[in-house]
Amino acid sequence: MRIPKSLLLLTTVLLCGCGSDYTPQAEIFKTVSASGVLTFKGKPLSGFIVTLHPAGEQRTASGTTDAEGRFTLGTNAPGDGAVAGNHKVSVIWQPPEDDGLGSTVEDPKKMPKPPLEIPAKYASPDTSGITLEIPESGSSELKLDLN
Repeated sequence: MRIPKSLLLLTTVLLCGCGSDYTPQAEIFKTVSASGVLTFKGKPLSGFIVTLHPAGEQRTASGTTDAEGRFTLGTNAPGDGAVAGNHKVSVIWQPPEDDGLGSTVEDPKKMPKPPLEIPAKYASPDTSGITLEIPESGSSELKLDLN
């Protein structure tokens, strides 16, 4: 049985595309340095995640506070900054990874408690009442004092 050259050529062309190593890539957003301190009634908050929610289709930026309440925001990668502009802010507590509880906690009463309880309104950018302006030049002096 003879295979027509045109069919052989078409099959070859189609198979050439099948072996490609295509990996979809996420859009990389232009960021500026952004870091600061989170406090509650003047006391530093440790282990809390600060998230900035920009307007439009831009990606959020977030960072976790250290023992002094300091955080560095990341958008495309940890610590790479935030998109310049106006952002709504949310703050939630992140239990430590090494909490000894395993991967599933069936009883919410057994969840580790945050070092300081903050009002639930801060968990949502729509109810927190906090906005931050990230300047085009970036900032290492962002201050968030919850009360």
